[in-house]
Amino acid sequence: MKKTVELRQRAGRYRYQTGLTLIELMVAITIALFLLAGITALISQQSSARAELNKSGRQIESGRYAFTLLQDDIENAGYYGQYATAIAVPTALPNPCAMDKVSIDASLALPLQGYDSPAAVPAPLSTCLADTDHVPGTDILVVRRLETDDPPPAIASAAAGQVYVQTTPAGRITDIGPDPTPATPSKYTLVKKDGVTPADLRRYVEHIYFVSPCNLYAAGATTCTAAADGGKPVPTLKRLEISTSGGATTFVMTPLVDGIQNMQLDYGVDAINSGSPASPFITAPALSDWPNVMAVEVNLLARNTQSSNGYSDAKTYSMGVSGVVGPFSDAYKRHVYAGTVRVINPSGRRE
Repeated sequence: MKKTVELRQRAGRYRYQTGLTLIELMVAITIALFLLAGITALISQQSSARAELNKSGRQIESGRYAFTLLQDDIENAGYYGQYATAIAVPTALPNPCAMDKVSIDASLALPLQGYDSPAAVPAPLSTCLADTDHVPGTDILVVRRLETDDPPPAIASAAAGQVYVQTTPAGRITDIGPDPTPATPSKYTLVKKDGVTPADLRRYVEHIYFVSPCNLYAAGATTCTAAADGGKPVPTLKRLEISTSGGATTFVMTPLVDGIQNMQLDYGVDAINSGSPASPFITAPALSDWPNVMAVEVNLLARNTQSSNGYSDAKTYSMGVSGVVGPFSDAYKRHVYAGTVRVINPSGRRE
């Protein structure tokens, strides 16, 4: 009997603990909502931080890659195979858009040729580079050299429309396309020391580097427009390269690195034939100075391809001798990549 009473008393005590009151339920839901809001905010912050980190990573990769491309080409500027004799400087700046063998041969005197921050693409360069494809106030660089392939191509494999230069230590022949009689050459007639073996034939390389307002043209467009890159044009480092198409000599435009907004170049000129650049560097060498450029300071301003919410760029950026740019007061993060590159072939011949 006593045990029965005790069981009933226990049941009476615990009968009211089998559920939650409405107030308790509302408190629990409120606490859960606060926890959910905190977790959501944390995930959002982590996602935003990861997105910014990815943007910065892409910008760093783009800036370094663009600098490396220019560095490699500048270091090889003036490589003319075995040819080591001085070339007479023309009376006017060569036309970078020329595709005839006489003009190209004369332009070899200038391994590098630049245009200092033009507001509009100057003539005659404008015949192959449209003004709408160039960001005003950014430098343009022309690099001339021969292909460094080893071994060089055989005369019999020369392609129609391609520009070639055949060289020996004291002679050179610049021409276009294959030799009509490759077994017994009548066009590329230079020979090596044995008097029989044809001298090396190398493809002529001319690269024109510039900053373009966009990466990819809009559908049906042939130059940069406001509709490029899906309506949000991205400034891009591009290159015009002499090539061949359908057996004819032509220039081909290639986008290289997106997000490059500005390029400024400073040149170190050797005034005493020592192979070393004089200081300070200059932004616009005279015609007679271009063969004596021994080093180039490259300044590239890279920006993120996507904007950052809540960010305003209030910084200024040093672009070498030309001074500073900015602030841009927009939502894009930027960084300058700079370094000095030696023009190895012209400087090495003087040491």
